[in-house]
Amino acid sequence: MKNRCTITRIVLPLLLCTAAWLTNTWAGGKIMQDAAVSEVAQRLATLQNRYDVVKYQWYDIYADGLVPGADEGGKLIIDAKAALSGGNAPQAAKLLDSAEKLLSTYEKGALPVYTPPEPMKNQGDPGKIHLGTLSDLKMMEFAGIPRWNYWYNFVGKGDDGEQYMIYVCINHHGTGKIVLPVLFAISSTKNPAAIQKLNFTTLPVYTEGKESITYSVKEGNRSLTYTLAQGKVKISYKDADMTVETSAKFDYSFWYNKGLGGAEMMPNAVMAGFEEMGAATATFTVKKKKIAVKGFAEQENLFCGGPKSADYRTALLKFGNEWWVPFHTDQVSGLFCMTGRYRDAGLYYEGNYYTPSEFKVTPLKGNTSFIIDAKFGGNDLHLIVDLWGWDPKLYEHWGNAAGTVNGKKLTNGFSWLEHIPQGGVNNSPPQ
Repeated sequence: MKNRCTITRIVLPLLLCTAAWLTNTWAGGKIMQDAAVSEVAQRLATLQNRYDVVKYQWYDIYADGLVPGADEGGKLIIDAKAALSGGNAPQAAKLLDSAEKLLSTYEKGALPVYTPPEPMKNQGDPGKIHLGTLSDLKMMEFAGIPRWNYWYNFVGKGDDGEQYMIYVCINHHGTGKIVLPVLFAISSTKNPAAIQKLNFTTLPVYTEGKESITYSVKEGNRSLTYTLAQGKVKISYKDADMTVETSAKFDYSFWYNKGLGGAEMMPNAVMAGFEEMGAATATFTVKKKKIAVKGFAEQENLFCGGPKSADYRTALLKFGNEWWVPFHTDQVSGLFCMTGRYRDAGLYYEGNYYTPSEFKVTPLKGNTSFIIDAKFGGNDLHLIVDLWGWDPKLYEHWGNAAGTVNGKKLTNGFSWLEHIPQGGVNNSPPQ
């Protein structure tokens, strides 16, 4: 009995200690395993975004090059997701190592070498930059290049807390006549993926006033009027259920190549024209309920195409790298443009127009957000663009603008983006 008690006093604590050690070892191992899984999951998210940046060419491809192993890298990411879901974190990590290598390898061999104009080279030379006149708005040809379009886009915040988008377009497509349909579209943050396209297939009527020109079209109980004047645009849409009114005021115009004539922005693609950015308002009336919206608008007057030059869509799908970014804030507004190797920009700050000496695009989230850093007239702009809407067919995006100018916070910022990758959007995995 004494020996049994002695054994119990010795063995029982040993068993308890052993059990505790095994429990702690298992718990520690589980913690280590969870940490490893978490690390791989974070790498997976990071590389998924890197793939998205590559897929949408959400960067300056002429500065960095293309990624020939993008498709293979995307498939490896899919395999890594499957391995991680199956509990094999080490295998997932190895697959991600290979994917990362592929998605970090850039080549420039497929990018054409040509010499476009450099309008940002001499910031002190304004060229022929001026606020677009009524005569400029009437032009059907500029520097021997036919008109491509009249395009208006608006994005802003409503008094209901939602954000809203409108775009309107009368196309000529370099033909010397209107090409149908007349585009009219609206969208909101209530359902960003739903874009209501209310296009017209009837030719609009053109009229001239003393200080304006107007295009108007009517189909059944639907109507649209588009009025342009120097520094102003007003648009009205009506149907049985809804009325949309929007107007904008512009203090300046950005001219491609400083208005000095056509610029070969891409090989055999000469373009010209002017863009106007400014504060804008809109009112949506749906079933007698009014929503007042404040934001910004951009009015495009683009000239390209014709018998001697490729149109810009054909050229951009072939050569890529379009970053067309009009924006407006309370402090500064303007436009940044990259097409192929061409670089151009104009900013309006404290009542003065500037040509930046440089700017750089840095991707954040693929197909959603990015940063532009620019220097102009001794000033520094740090612009953060975050987009909530996208029309994939037209490659148009819209959203917000934030950041700083000379370290001071930008307020009430909105932005637009037209971005066309070389070859269009690559639909390879992972989705």
